[in-house]
Amino acid sequence: MLISDLGKIGVVKDVLPFRLPPNAWSGGQNVRFYEGSVEKFKGHENAFLASAGGTPSVDPYWATSLISGVDNMVVYAGASKIYSTDGVVHYDITRSSGNYAMDTNKGWTGGFMGGVVFLNNGVDAPQSWTSPPAISDKLTDLPNWPTSAKCGSLRSFKQFMIAMDYTNGSGTNYPRLIKWSTGASFNTVPTSWDETDATLDAGEYELADTPGRVVDGSELRDAFMIYKEDSIWGMQHVGPPFIFRFYKISESTGAINRRCMIEFPNGHFVFGINDCFINDGQNLTSVLDQRMRREVFDGLNIGNYNKCFVTPYYPRSEMWACYPSQNNTWCDKALVWNWKNNSISVRDLPDLAFISSGVAPTVMAGGDSPSWEGGTDWDDNIGPWDGAATSDQTKTELLMCQPGEAGGLGNMYVAEKGNTEAGKSMTASVERESLFYDTIDTVKFCSGVKISATGEPFNVYVGSQMSPSEATTWEGPFEFNPSTDYKIDCRVTGRLLGIKFESTTDVEWKINSYDMTLDSAGMN
Repeated sequence: MLISDLGKIGVVKDVLPFRLPPNAWSGGQNVRFYEGSVEKFKGHENAFLASAGGTPSVDPYWATSLISGVDNMVVYAGASKIYSTDGVVHYDITRSSGNYAMDTNKGWTGGFMGGVVFLNNGVDAPQSWTSPPAISDKLTDLPNWPTSAKCGSLRSFKQFMIAMDYTNGSGTNYPRLIKWSTGASFNTVPTSWDETDATLDAGEYELADTPGRVVDGSELRDAFMIYKEDSIWGMQHVGPPFIFRFYKISESTGAINRRCMIEFPNGHFVFGINDCFINDGQNLTSVLDQRMRREVFDGLNIGNYNKCFVTPYYPRSEMWACYPSQNNTWCDKALVWNWKNNSISVRDLPDLAFISSGVAPTVMAGGDSPSWEGGTDWDDNIGPWDGAATSDQTKTELLMCQPGEAGGLGNMYVAEKGNTEAGKSMTASVERESLFYDTIDTVKFCSGVKISATGEPFNVYVGSQMSPSEATTWEGPFEFNPSTDYKIDCRVTGRLLGIKFESTTDVEWKINSYDMTLDSAGMN
């Protein structure tokens, strides 16, 4: 029986395998579902060339990329210092007044407003970078920010800056308060945050209907979405005298952490307190229910929920909900949701604090291009020829921030590069158990599997069960080379059958369909 359209559904762990459609998968690791097929995820490589030191200058907890003229830059933030780089030289742009005191349980957030880069860690005064910035310019405390004040999250919306979970200069915390600046002019920061000045647009509003703390917020089309621990609100600009109106969207859920909401064509993708969901500005739609919700939240290290974050990978129409699994401090797993085909997969991460999605300096994205002589072999180059020779401001890169462990310096990686995890072997597998085809009553004999695939050799396993409640017995591995083979031969008998594809080496592959050769072996 031919089973195709293998990329339509993805992995489903919250439903028993024998209840799934034939083209759904009951397990998977480091594979994505794309254009009707299942394929191995690419790996990651060091972001910095060996000639540039090979590592960042501090443990990176957050990063962003920006374009100034024709130059691409990356800013990355450590616990006490912040650096900028063109991929070769690293510039210390820490404020002149002294180091920072970032709390690893809060981390950094940041954004752009009128060309000005701003950063916030909830402990120090927010930081700003001039517009347009020179790569070696020092950061400064955000001009006109209230003296000694702090906020849990700082974002921008239209010409306003918005502070959430606000602590005033006297040290009094207002966890439900939304405070906004007066409107800023082009390429400048706001001139005032004084809500008592009637001549200004600055103001504040407490979301007091629910007790939860304001976690974070993000722009969605013509509104600003505010995510509390226990509810979701909208904030819409209406002009004087009220400036903004506030309206409730949901009291049933909130965001699990800062940096856990990202816009995509249908709204916000949100990593919530008990689900990943879509917020279209009015309604919430579950992404994980009866698919992977129990798998993710049962496996999440709840003691480190404040390390979770979301990053988009727009070239593949994917959202990555990143979280630390049991016994992990930093994010070692990403639930990957493709919003085009609504498929779900899971990939491993190298213990990350953050992933930045943006345009990076060319030399950070895989190094120099192969040269005609003395360069990389043609067969070893998995990207396009001369793909890194010039700056491409249309190409999105994922920059991974990995803090160091046990006093060691961390690293930064570029995701979706190569077929290994920074030179280490990468295991990728996808499996389907409990395939019973027409009926569960008959015993089937599988003598082989025809496979439509491309890429390099991988292993195939064929499984069997006599009932859905028993463990699958796997036969194999049977090596399959897409360049020379079209099937594998086997001898497997059971009422229910299974199939697994796996690789553990530096290879890439994609599977389009498979067809088990079956005969009836009776009704016992």
